[in-house]
This record gives sequence, C-alpha cells and structure tokens, in this order.
Amino acid sequence: MEEVMTLEEVAEYLKIAKPTLYRLLEEGKIPAFKVGNQWRFTKELINQWLWNQIPKGKKVLVVDDEEVVCDSLTKVISLDGHQVVAVQSGIDAIKWVKSSTFDLVFLDLVGLDINGVEILKQIKEINPDLPVVIITGYPDSELMDQALKLGPLSVVKKPFTIDQIRSVMKPVSAPFPTVFQREQRGQKP
Repeated sequence: MEEVMTLEEVAEYLKIAKPTLYRLLEEGKIPAFKVGNQWRFTKELINQWLWNQIPKGKKVLVVDDEEVVCDSLTKVISLDGHQVVAVQSGIDAIKWVKSSTFDLVFLDLVGLDINGVEILKQIKEINPDLPVVIITGYPDSELMDQALKLGPLSVVKKPFTIDQIRSVMKPVSAPFPTVFQREQRGQKP
C-alpha cells in the first residue's frame, strides 16, 4: 500500500512553507486528494510530481541547406541535453514552427528553398517571441540587412566554433527557477 502523507508532512518533505503548498493545491498544480476536508498526498505521486519540476533540456530547430551544418549543430546542441530538430528546407521549418514549440531557432539565410528572410518573417508571425540565431557565411549581405530589420537577433558567422554555439545557447539553457528556488530567494512563488 502506498504511503499517505498529510499537508504538514508534505510541506516538510518538500521543504516549502504551508502557504506555498496551499497555493499549489488551489491552482491544481500538485497531486492530492481530500479525506473529509483534509488534504492527503501519496508519496509516490509527490515524488513523480517533484521529478517533473526539474527543468529539462530545451527544444531547438536548426534550418540549414547543408547537411554537414545540420549534423554539426545537432551534435553540439544535443550533447548539452537539448532536443534538436534539423531540417534542410524552409517549408519544413515553417511546418515545424506551426506544429511544435521551440525555445530557439538556428536559421541560415541562403541556399534554402525559400528566402531566409521570408522564413524569418513567417517564424515571427507564428511566434513573435521565439529567439532566432542567424547562421551565415554572408554577414555583410543585403539579406542580413533585411533580417536585422525584423528585430533583435543573434548572428553567428560560418564557419562557427563549438564555443560560439554554446555561447549563443547559454541564455536559452539557463534553467528556469523552480517554485522552491524562488521561495528560498524570498521571491513570491
């Protein structure tokens, strides 16, 4: 039989204040049930919920017509625990952005079936807040000027290094503070 815990026991187990636990209950964010008018928890479900609170790797879309570039970026990014989708066409890139959620896009501007600036415009229409990193061998081109007019972007010049890619990934890779970390820093959860 599963171990059943009280509200006080779970607050102590999770090392959080009881008001925080009540808020999580009110918002339906933590698994629990009532016996009479008292909250109860199973240790197994609390452990599973806790595991799900750990930030996971980010999802990254790589769009480049060169297979070697897609492979290189995929290897570097996935080594750091992130999930990568690599495509070699603008049509596929737009389909992916429409059908999935990404945390970052690496986009080449030249050589794709659709103009890279047009791909960027469509990405921004679908998800205006999605960060895009332009990877290009032509940083001084007219296409680059057009891309820069669409908003703040990062640019990585080809050929790139592993350190350059990891540097661009750093802000995206930073873990989101959990409820527990915010509470420990005195912030409202």
